[in-house]
Amino acid sequence: MRGLVIGASGRTGKLVIDELRHRGHQVTALVRNPDSMNGYDVDIVKGTPTNLDDVRAAFKYGHADFVIVTLSAPRASDSPFAAPISPPRLMADCNDNITTAMKEFGVSKIVILQALGVGASWDNMSCVLQLLMGKSNMRFQYDDHNHTDREVRQKGVTFVFARPARLVDTDVMTVREWANDGKGIPLMASCSRKSVANFLVDAAMETKFDNTAPVISN
Repeated sequence: MRGLVIGASGRTGKLVIDELRHRGHQVTALVRNPDSMNGYDVDIVKGTPTNLDDVRAAFKYGHADFVIVTLSAPRASDSPFAAPISPPRLMADCNDNITTAMKEFGVSKIVILQALGVGASWDNMSCVLQLLMGKSNMRFQYDDHNHTDREVRQKGVTFVFARPARLVDTDVMTVREWANDGKGIPLMASCSRKSVANFLVDAAMETKFDNTAPVISN
């Protein structure tokens, strides 16, 4: 099978590529800077998901069986609370371009990395995190994810919105799904990037999570 990865040059995106290649799948990556993928066994299409024609070029390269999106909005620094330096609808507009091209090329499945607190999972996030996310610069990214949630659901494609707890760089691979949009998830829950990458690939391969938004942690 072939997967198209959007956001491939990011930390989680590269782990997704590693997992796909480990399982023997072909990978197309749409990236702005091809040099960022040196050492990765992928088919590279230069471009950006903000441009529909670039997205179409990625689909034309080879028939994709599914799409995995690990985009995140650029910030002024590595701090998650730094000011955003991207358009307020970056992820929503990119995913609109992706799903538009999916329908044109007959690709039905998209898996999108989001976060705990997006959509219906907001009510199950602790009040401490709600205050932190709602009053900091993180609110702009949550708004963008929420636009994506609403709009992708209307596009008529099969979707999975993966909503992990706080991402950490550990080797833990066991993943727990929290039912009812994350009800009962602990305040300090976290999820390793490696386990998230594995989960995203599983979600693309299987039908278990189709048209749902699973909340996960380690």
